[in-house]
Amino acid sequence: MQNRTRAAGGKRSLRHAAHGLAVLLSVGFGASSALALQPGKLGDKPVSVDVTEAGSFIYNFDNRNFRPSKVDTATDDNWGMFYNRLNLQSSWGRWQLGLRLDSAWFYTAPTAKGVAQRVLDNRPYSPFDQRSSLEYYDDEGKAALNDLSTRYQNVIYPSKYYLGYTTPDFEATVGDVYAQLGRGLVLSLRKLDELSSDTTLRGARVTGRLEADGVRLKLTGIGGTLNPLRIDEASGRILSVDPGYGDGPFAGQQIAEAAMPRPQSDRGQSYVGPTYSTDRVVGGELDVKTRHVAVGYQGARLIRHYPIAGDVSQFPEANVTNLSQSIGIPDFDGHGAGYLEAAYQHRDHPGVAHVIDPGYAVYGSLSLIQRPVTVLLEMKHYRRFFALEPNRLNSAATKEFQLIQYSTPPTTEPIWQDAFFNFMTSCITGGRLRTDVEASDNDTLFGWVGRYDTWAASSAVNQECKTGDDRLDRVWDLAVGLEKTAHHRRSRATITVGARDHEASQPFIDAHGNRTRVFYRENYLRYDIIEYIHGPFSLQLQGWHRHRVEPRSEGEAWFEGEHLTGFQWAPHIVVAFGVEYDTRSSRPNMYYNGQVRYNFNSSSSVSAFVGERRGSLRCVSGVCRVFPPFEGARLDATLRF
Repeated sequence: MQNRTRAAGGKRSLRHAAHGLAVLLSVGFGASSALALQPGKLGDKPVSVDVTEAGSFIYNFDNRNFRPSKVDTATDDNWGMFYNRLNLQSSWGRWQLGLRLDSAWFYTAPTAKGVAQRVLDNRPYSPFDQRSSLEYYDDEGKAALNDLSTRYQNVIYPSKYYLGYTTPDFEATVGDVYAQLGRGLVLSLRKLDELSSDTTLRGARVTGRLEADGVRLKLTGIGGTLNPLRIDEASGRILSVDPGYGDGPFAGQQIAEAAMPRPQSDRGQSYVGPTYSTDRVVGGELDVKTRHVAVGYQGARLIRHYPIAGDVSQFPEANVTNLSQSIGIPDFDGHGAGYLEAAYQHRDHPGVAHVIDPGYAVYGSLSLIQRPVTVLLEMKHYRRFFALEPNRLNSAATKEFQLIQYSTPPTTEPIWQDAFFNFMTSCITGGRLRTDVEASDNDTLFGWVGRYDTWAASSAVNQECKTGDDRLDRVWDLAVGLEKTAHHRRSRATITVGARDHEASQPFIDAHGNRTRVFYRENYLRYDIIEYIHGPFSLQLQGWHRHRVEPRSEGEAWFEGEHLTGFQWAPHIVVAFGVEYDTRSSRPNMYYNGQVRYNFNSSSSVSAFVGERRGSLRCVSGVCRVFPPFEGARLDATLRF
């Protein structure tokens, strides 16, 4: 009965999705097809319409991560999805209008009964587990039902929409907007395609500009509800919301969340409820610029609606106020630039006695240019300063959405760095010095050294940022590299060799019973090489190979990495073969994949991927997420009209 009900619900959702899309297309194109497909005018002003259709057919087989008694390693196998993103953008004079409609149809997915049977068939022996096979099956089935209740849900919803008005001195947008206040310490709402992340503010943004006597003023105000993407295409997980959850939903929430994915329910079964609760943000920025200096004042207030975890004492559920002041010198007469920002953070829990002391952060950067040498110095000093986190259910039901954050304190480290442990970036002092030397017109040598002291990494949870020597960890990050071009820059190569050493504050006993202070250690090689062959043909080699040591969690040092060999027939065809590996005994050692892409033009393409990818942590500019392993096939098409 449960499977038939799920199938019927899936068909109804698909019919609803198709009907909604048909209505949208008939309104957007049928009513004025000439306007949609050809340049036209409304009054005396031209109207432009841009339509981008991005669709993905995905099928994930057994991704080889199954572990006995781990239900979530069975629910992520054998599922398929069609994920569609329809973008409509139009402009008319000073007006802009946009809509992104996201839909997901899961044409196959695991069932709770199938998962429970698989877990039962692989039940490990334990003298402490006296449950009968039937009891074990029922318990695992309930766990599977809970996990599946937040996955593989057919949905269609307006993920982004906006209406804007722009003049040289004034901008106003209602709907979904991006926002970056300062260098991200106060607020940073942006799109990260590398991490399948796109967070906006659904509300309003107004900007005014004024210039007089060589002084330029820019004032920006924002306000609304936070709106991350609700579908994770890598796992099939859905972030659901109930506008009526909790007491007294704030004004506007019912409208902002009206068409968003809802929690699943079925005949009184026990399902996970809403996994996300909408928060509000109000903020603004004042920029004052002259020819020689720029001063900024930034502020934002994150207001929680209701703690989705149901416990207001939990750390992420605090209301937060971020304030900062920045000063920058944009140009040292052609020889560099400087920037300094100081921020203050206050968190409050209404009705909770214990409150973490206010935090603060100082970030600075200085670049000096004296050809052929360029020097960049970045420094940071953070105390109890945390990234703004979403109000999501803190459980396995939302683990794929851990990357969501509403601010991005600069890390000063390479964008790929993923060796961040516990709260280390919220209680840290240090920086990185990078030097580039132009050895010739085609060759540049570079290197950097990073040094950080942190008090919230290897020790016990240290949200209060106590800075005693008994908690002090020391981190070194070093690298050297080469950038080279040839064949009139049609060939280019970037090669980096680096190392990282993280020493714990106190000795501990590793998995082999040895006493050590090595908390983390790594050596790596990165390269991206494009070799021009002839005419439209070129060869690309790209890879990242790492030797890693993490004694507290891994018994042995291990190697992991990836290599991609690609062949390009510009501008139309790209063919590539990839190999990935991980030498840990607890994981599959080898992964192989192939991919091909055909570009119709610069904005329309179709691509196919077949094979395997290992699960791994990926980071971009300090924002990280764990991607699950993948073994299967996907077909992606992007068409722009």
